Amino acid sequence: MTLKERLENVKRIFPKADSALIAALHEVQDEYGWIHPDGIKLINEVLGYGETQIVSVASFYHFFHLEPTPKHKLSICTNLACMQKGAYDLLKLAKEKADPKKVFVEETECIGLCDHAPAGLLNGTPLKDMTPQLLEDLLENPDRYDEGHRETYEDLTDLYENG
Repeated sequence: MTLKERLENVKRIFPKADSALIAALHEVQDEYGWIHPDGIKLINEVLGYGETQIVSVASFYHFFHLEPTPKHKLSICTNLACMQKGAYDLLKLAKEKADPKKVFVEETECIGLCDHAPAGLLNGTPLKDMTPQLLEDLLENPDRYDEGHRETYEDLTDLYENG
């Protein structure tokens, strides 16, 4: 499915809600790895948002990137449960050891894996019960841990059409 078709699906799922813009930005970032100017133009074309509004919303949220990032994005949760299990040590280790051309490392808030703390996400793939050894292997071999998880909004169609 092309990006334009995915944006048309977003428009269909969120016909009256400004949440269409957030969903559209996720689709663009999924396609390019960041909020690429071509994606901004396509959102403008399909959804009718002005480019200034698109960039303003994208720059407000920490999970959108306005510049190119590496193929792999590692998000380490530092909320309470993960923090208590050593997430800040893992975050420090990741920032020290990650090749910035290979893996983008960021701190994130709760990702709902508190029962498997410390936890993280690699391109959306859950990482549970992280250890320094697992993290070092992940930083050397990120493809091994990336399950190709892709978030989508199509599964929300029934909720919005029947809600």
